[in-house]
Amino acid sequence: MTPLNKSDIRNFCLAHVDAMIAEYEGSIHELQKGMFEETKSSAGDKYETSRTQFQREIERLKTQISGVHTTKATLLILNDAKSIAAGEGSLLHVSMGATKMVIYIGAALGSLNYQGQPIHIISAQSPLAIALKGHAEGDVVNFNQKKYKIEELA
Repeated sequence: MTPLNKSDIRNFCLAHVDAMIAEYEGSIHELQKGMFEETKSSAGDKYETSRTQFQREIERLKTQISGVHTTKATLLILNDAKSIAAGEGSLLHVSMGATKMVIYIGAALGSLNYQGQPIHIISAQSPLAIALKGHAEGDVVNFNQKKYKIEELA
């Protein structure tokens, strides 16, 4: 495995979050454009229904943007110092038997590919992060009927 820098991983996550925000904002812009281009036909109910659907979708996207901004705020306050025990801001290399994986405890972003390497970005409130919390290198954590051995902790 390529050595990973915790600061680089956090910056990668921030870039991913910024891209999500930009995508949502672009979608909102397109919806607003479509809503304003909608011509009022003689069927007034159809026009109002269409505008309502546009507005609902815009509100849904605004809610998603708000959540992504919360995720970004969480990432911005994470500490890049080496972790002694697993917790928020930790980068872990774990093994489950022959399977190896990298976990970054920061925000719920799922599995992302960083420089050709999959990294599982999980929230500190996720069940796995809670199970790992407080454990150090060499510890074995039982979670969901699987044994996670912490090989390296950054």
